Amino acid sequence: MKTTDMPVVELSGTPRERGRLYGESCKSLIAQVVEAWCADLGNYGRARGLGRTGGPEAYLKAFLSDTDYLRSIEQWAPSLLEEVKGIAEGSGQPFDIILGLQLMDEEWVYGLHQGLKKPTTKCTAFGVSGQANSTSYAGQNMDIPSWVEGKQVLLRIMPTQDAPETLVFAFAGIIGLNGMNAEGLGITCNTLSQLRSSTDGLPVSFIVRSVLEKQSIEEAEQFIGAIKHASGQNFILSSQEQMRCFECSAGRVIRYAPKDQQGRVFHTNHPLVNKDNDERLPEREHQHSANSCARLESISERLSDSDHAITIADIKAALGAHDDPSNPVSRRINPENSNSSIGYTAGSSIYELGVKPRLHFAAGPPCETEFEIFRFSH
Repeated sequence: MKTTDMPVVELSGTPRERGRLYGESCKSLIAQVVEAWCADLGNYGRARGLGRTGGPEAYLKAFLSDTDYLRSIEQWAPSLLEEVKGIAEGSGQPFDIILGLQLMDEEWVYGLHQGLKKPTTKCTAFGVSGQANSTSYAGQNMDIPSWVEGKQVLLRIMPTQDAPETLVFAFAGIIGLNGMNAEGLGITCNTLSQLRSSTDGLPVSFIVRSVLEKQSIEEAEQFIGAIKHASGQNFILSSQEQMRCFECSAGRVIRYAPKDQQGRVFHTNHPLVNKDNDERLPEREHQHSANSCARLESISERLSDSDHAITIADIKAALGAHDDPSNPVSRRINPENSNSSIGYTAGSSIYELGVKPRLHFAAGPPCETEFEIFRFSH
């Protein structure tokens, strides 16, 4: 998708009203997402003895019945649950389907526990503080299945009495993948499937949106540490002053703060400090994959030199890199493998955290997709 073709959906009002507006505005795209996502789920219809005729409906029913994420959502993010209900109403889709869409990472973990082959090497994130003009940068490549192509959206969530204006990357129908707010607070996330998960923790999409409602990095850190996490994730919280990186599992939240990188942090899809491993997974799932290690090495080498002032051009080059052609940071779409595997980089985000925060975004692999600048309206 060309970035200039990506819908920018402005949401305002109560949480339920925001959701309805989102669902109505993107009704056609959401229908396409549901069709593609259900076809993807259909690839795993034999899980848990569902049999060859189990199909996506049976698999989704089993997934939702075997988990209890609603308890944490109702406790920690009730307004976002209202938004999800509104999306279902506005789009004309069943609530269970729209709820399931929000649980992509958690469904992947669930599938791994059923012995299914699920994607585990996705997303490359960075944070670089204290550059020219007291500006810091953070962001990531969001690597997800290729069926998302053409269904990306940018949500502009207007400010409320309790939360600042927010720019959130998503695909149609979900509440968000990553983003930043007008207070200059950003969040990135990378899956760490090796870490212990929980069937009643707070799912990652709700964590991302909840963090972006905060006014400061201190509030965001407090929230990250207080909740129970549904799936293993790494989060980089970013502000103009600093970067804070946390590897989170169901039982532990551990900060990763490399002393030798002076305010710069990089992460891919293997734990660096958190040892709260998921013992239910086979040993092979705990190995540091060549793909994750290669991407971490690539972005670290390009952006870690503290003697070099990092620019937007440097970051775009790092996010678009193919230093290891077999394990590139920027993944082009693979139309022959569009469902179960991580097909491509659906979006690339750069948070410019200065006096006036702004988002640089490419709606596709940054090695071949132009970035556009998005500013806050307030």
